[in-house]
Amino acid sequence: MSTDTASTPGTANTSEGSVTATPRAVAGGYRMTWPRVVRSEWIRFVTVRANLWTLASLVVVMVGIGLIAAGTSTGSVSAPGPAGGRPGFSGTDPLTIVLAGQTLAVLVIGVLGVLVGVREYGSGMVRTTMAAVPRRLPVLAARIVVFVAVTGLVVLVSTVGAYLGGTAVLENGGAATAAWSDPGVPRAVLGTAAYLVGIGIIGICLGMLTRSIGFGVGSLIGLILVVPGFASLLLPDDWKDAVGYLPSQAGSAFTTITTRDNLLSPGNGAVVYAVWLVGAVAAAAVALRRRDV
Repeated sequence: MSTDTASTPGTANTSEGSVTATPRAVAGGYRMTWPRVVRSEWIRFVTVRANLWTLASLVVVMVGIGLIAAGTSTGSVSAPGPAGGRPGFSGTDPLTIVLAGQTLAVLVIGVLGVLVGVREYGSGMVRTTMAAVPRRLPVLAARIVVFVAVTGLVVLVSTVGAYLGGTAVLENGGAATAAWSDPGVPRAVLGTAAYLVGIGIIGICLGMLTRSIGFGVGSLIGLILVVPGFASLLLPDDWKDAVGYLPSQAGSAFTTITTRDNLLSPGNGAVVYAVWLVGAVAAAAVALRRRDV
């Protein structure tokens, strides 16, 4: 006798017979919601040891260089120079001294951001991620949220630690210090933390735009370090003020307490820097939506 092999909706035929499927349960169990996307990105970030080691190195860079710079400026740490001359950093304001690790920290957190943005493209896992989240943009948003939540706390602790530790070294050495109650000091310290986190966000966006570690890191270094230097040298005097609108120079406007040429006011610098961040995120979002994975 022949058996009826036609299947009805909600059933699946096997050699043992017909098995009733539960599409409602399956859909409910695997529906990708915003909290699940965030949780996925959280697990992805904290389970990669390189990310955690990079964050640890960020603390060492900010606090360690700040303490060394403060010790050098007071003579507690010897520095090369002419005999009898003042050590390095002697002509720099106290806040810049204790936050001297910012220059290297920019590279550390920027490279971390690029790696977070590009890592899935190298392994091919991006296809699985985008298949689970077809709308794609929640992936970018969740990745930035997790990055800001984790790195923001680490950067804030390391920046405040560098300020407190470096200031204590300066006080013990009898050097001038920048007290928290002094005008502009809280803004500069907290602004430094915000600036560093913003560099990481730009790194994420460059990583997703270039899909290459080399191109992403190179683009970040060029934008933050190389372009401002060459622009200051090559642009005519009438155009020198335009350098202040670059992200690194806009960041300097609200992370320092001293006024320098070609720098915007702290408020304008913060606005310009925010525009750079919004532009980077928007560019990454457009590329993520329109390009194949």
